[in-house]
Amino acid sequence: MAAIIIGIRARDLRSQPSRRQDMTKINFGSGPYPIAGWINVDLDSAGRPEVVADLGRALPFASGVADFIHTEDFIAQLDPLPLLEFLRECRRILKPDGAMRVLTPDLERFARTYLENPDHLVWIWKTFIGVPLETGTACEVLNLGMRLAGRFQYDFTSFSRLAAEAGFATVRVGYNESRFEALRGLDLRRTDEAVSMYLECTPTA
Repeated sequence: MAAIIIGIRARDLRSQPSRRQDMTKINFGSGPYPIAGWINVDLDSAGRPEVVADLGRALPFASGVADFIHTEDFIAQLDPLPLLEFLRECRRILKPDGAMRVLTPDLERFARTYLENPDHLVWIWKTFIGVPLETGTACEVLNLGMRLAGRFQYDFTSFSRLAAEAGFATVRVGYNESRFEALRGLDLRRTDEAVSMYLECTPTA
C-alpha cells in the first residue's frame, strides 16, 4: 500500500553492505529503499525486493532464522490487531538473541509539534513531502498527515503494549543509534526532518 511518509530522505548509508554477511537480516516493507546485504521484503515488486510477500499474512520464513529485523514506515499501514499478528510473526522468526528495529511516525510527537511548533511542522511538510497545501497551515498538515501516512498512527505506549503482547520488550533509541552494529546507520530521516519514533524490540523470555 502506498503511503506518504512524513520526512523521508534516502541516504547513502543504506546502500553500503554490512561488514557481517553471515547473519540473516530481513527488511520488511522495503519499498523503493532496499538495504544492501539484507533480505528485502515487499508486496510491490517495483522496488525489486528479494521476496515479494503480503506482510498482512504469515511471514514466509521459518521460525528462529532472523538475526535482525528492520521495518520503516510500514506498521502505520496496520490497525492494532493486524499489527499484533505481524509482531507475533516477527517474534516467531527472530532468534532469541536477535533484535528488531522499527521506525514509524509518532502520533504524540506529531500532535505536540502541531500544538507547540506549528511553523516547524509546516516546514517539514513543505521541505520533505511537497504535497501542495491550500491553506499553508499546520492544521492542514495534521489532517493530511493523518489521512495519507497510513491506516493507524501509533505512539510509544500503544506500540509497546502490542509488542509486549507479541513477546517483545521495546525501548526508544536515537537516530541511527543502536547497541547492535547491524542496526546502525539505516534510518532514512533525521529527527529534525520528521515526527518519527525510533524503536528497538528484543524478545522477552
